[in-house]
Amino acid sequence: MIKRLSNEFNYSLFLPIFIFYLMSIGVQAIAADLDGVDVRRVILKQTIFCLVSFILLVVTSRIPVSTLLRYAPILYVLSLGLMALLYWFYDPAMYALTNTKRWLRIGSFSFQPSELMKLSFILFMVWLTVSYEMEWSQKNLTRDLKSDLRYLVKIAMYSLPTFLLMFMQRDFGTSLVFIAILGALFIIAGVHWKILTIITGIGATLGSTLLVLVFSEWGNKLLYSLHFKTYQLDRVRAWIDPFQYSDTIAYQQVQSLYAIGSGGLFGRGISGISVYVPVRESDMIFTVVGEGFGFMGAAFVVFLYFYLFYQILSAALRTNNKANLYLAVAFVFGLMFQIFENIGAAIGILPLTGIPLPFLSQGGTSLIVLGIGLGVTMGFKKQELVMNKIKE
Repeated sequence: MIKRLSNEFNYSLFLPIFIFYLMSIGVQAIAADLDGVDVRRVILKQTIFCLVSFILLVVTSRIPVSTLLRYAPILYVLSLGLMALLYWFYDPAMYALTNTKRWLRIGSFSFQPSELMKLSFILFMVWLTVSYEMEWSQKNLTRDLKSDLRYLVKIAMYSLPTFLLMFMQRDFGTSLVFIAILGALFIIAGVHWKILTIITGIGATLGSTLLVLVFSEWGNKLLYSLHFKTYQLDRVRAWIDPFQYSDTIAYQQVQSLYAIGSGGLFGRGISGISVYVPVRESDMIFTVVGEGFGFMGAAFVVFLYFYLFYQILSAALRTNNKANLYLAVAFVFGLMFQIFENIGAAIGILPLTGIPLPFLSQGGTSLIVLGIGLGVTMGFKKQELVMNKIKE
């Protein structure tokens, strides 16, 4: 039994996951101590989240990937339903704090449906992609520009409810994560290069247009009519010239720059952290690492993320299975975008969007769903004929 477990369990992949669990408890404890919050309570809470995340990781790793993909449409519909429930059963405390309806209240626990949607979205989009490829393979047909366009139209139709709900919740940051997931999936699935070029051009045009709208009076009026909020526009203005608004809208970002900069090469140590950064336990948790442990500590965190990605992609490649590879790439690039955006905002090269840093930011929902997602990757098996089973 022990030998069998040893052969099936991917210890190389679990190592960075285990280290991140420990780091998540540690940095949250440091942030709590700095902000005068009950440290013992935070450690207990974060430890429970890590344990639940680990248990679900192990359970999910025992479920065949083909089974998860077969039920992906049902999971996707359920996730959409949970997100729709936010309009009636949102957490009033979080609404009063953030003026957004993104959290469901279950007893004393707040649950963020958009985190579960990230995983359901990946599973469902991969299911659609694999089904499309199987359909053309069974007909002995070669994919071309027209067939790929039909595939993209299908993806767009099924993705539309997710983006509409994100828009209605004013969650622009999470919407970008879904776009990153789709972009990675299109590339790995071999969508025609002409289509990818057009999509990239449209994305660049929209990004440039948004900047023009943010910094013009008529553009602001247009964005407000589209339900954009002042704080969202302020984040872009603060990103362009943070020190001009260092006492107002860019205060958080400027304090983040001071904190990370003061860490130097090896950091000031836990007891030496002195720069106050608002919401450092969540959006700005990287400042705790940067100031306390310096460039070396921050570099280690980034290295550990990429080591985790390497292990996930290696596990998928070893199975020689397209469905596993598509899942791995979509999952990795979704996480990579969140990490790039969170750390980029902390060091001033990107605007703040409120995207959490995986593992380290405060948030039980994110950690638990992350454990489930990693469980899927831990469950990759070479002998499983995923593409043949998902239609059974």
